[in-house]
Amino acid sequence: MISLFSMHLRNRRASAVSMSIFAVSIFLTAIFIAGCGDEGDTPEDTTGMTDVLQPTTTPPATQTPVPEPPPVEAPVEEGVSFKDDIQPILAERCALAGCHAAPGAVGLDLSKYDSFKKGSNNGPVFDAGDGKGSLVVKRIDGGGMPPGGPPLDADQIQLFIDWIDEGAENN
Repeated sequence: MISLFSMHLRNRRASAVSMSIFAVSIFLTAIFIAGCGDEGDTPEDTTGMTDVLQPTTTPPATQTPVPEPPPVEAPVEEGVSFKDDIQPILAERCALAGCHAAPGAVGLDLSKYDSFKKGSNNGPVFDAGDGKGSLVVKRIDGGGMPPGGPPLDADQIQLFIDWIDEGAENN
């Protein structure tokens, strides 16, 4: 009987400990629930809904848009320029006193674009778009121009052809 009584006491103590643990866990749960209340609502919020009941949509993240890289363009080939390519050749080799420089140009003044475009006393010396067929190209490519000096080299002659083929603009 003593052993039955001691067993009963042990069960009661275990029961009391279990009850204490249960009571403490209920108390802590109540504190947790009270702490998760309706905090943060502003006075303007009169819907009566708590944060828990309101829709939970997150606004889209604002990201700085990454600019698209510019499209890759094919390298632009610069055309032949009268100012940068043709005029320096004319000034050095053709538009000289006694040759094709004003005044006293022998029928063709090559000192300026306008007079070059106008041509000689016999008419234009080039037709825009027809480099190889132009009189000026025929004269500098094996026609003895410039007289008394070395002929223009192949690259210089090609510049004239290309410039005329590209429209012979004052650029």
